[in-house]
Amino acid sequence: MKSASIAALLLAAASAAGAQPAQPMRLAFDYTGSLNALHLTGDIEVLTLHVDERAGAGGFATDAEMHDYGIVRLLRAIDITTHAIGPVAAGLPQPHSFTFDTLEHRRLKHVSLTWTKTGVVESPPHHDDGDPPLTPAVELTASDPVTLFSRAVYAPSGQALCARNWRFFDGAVVYELRFQAGGPTPVEPADRALGVTEAVRCEVRYTEVAGFRHKPGDKRDEGLKSNVHVTFGRLGAAGPWIFVSMKADTILGYAKVQLTGVRVQRL
Repeated sequence: MKSASIAALLLAAASAAGAQPAQPMRLAFDYTGSLNALHLTGDIEVLTLHVDERAGAGGFATDAEMHDYGIVRLLRAIDITTHAIGPVAAGLPQPHSFTFDTLEHRRLKHVSLTWTKTGVVESPPHHDDGDPPLTPAVELTASDPVTLFSRAVYAPSGQALCARNWRFFDGAVVYELRFQAGGPTPVEPADRALGVTEAVRCEVRYTEVAGFRHKPGDKRDEGLKSNVHVTFGRLGAAGPWIFVSMKADTILGYAKVQLTGVRVQRL
């Protein structure tokens, strides 16, 4: 999944301090990613993401599917299907089982990660030679991106979404999003049409932790040229907080991922 690291920031960004939903719910999200290549072309759609989440007081289960196309696919194909399931503790989804399937060199690759008390069990095993290398202790400080995405609807407030740093392990590398304090921001008309009634915006800095391999002189920024700006919104007058958009300047141009559809069903 490292090849999709910028796209994976979308899943990673939706982390939150915890408060259990008032009642179990099922949510479905659709997102579109766009790129203004070299700041010259105007926005071109390059990515789709669909997420289905079941959120409850005792546990959660989330499926996500991501595909790229157009100019980005010429550089690297992204076809990823993921599933995460785990308990909820202290008001937050906790990592337990995370699987993903992806096409690499036209072959289907299946990877599973299982969090235990002593480490993360990966099948097939990943042989790390990063700098610094991965260790069981470091892996246990992190959660998979889908589990962290699932935490957004548990947030007690918009400001809580920007109140903590979060660390992610995708089976190959560990990285961290460092959130700065957020504040209210106007709701965009397209978001209001989807039912968003209020919004907060946070600035996020991406930081590598372990498992990355670089040539001498390479920048350790995964192609980012700026901090990431993340917007969260609240659905309805008293509904859950959700991830709405992410924007950043990259080596390919100005990139953004935007919510285009959302459905909520109380269970």
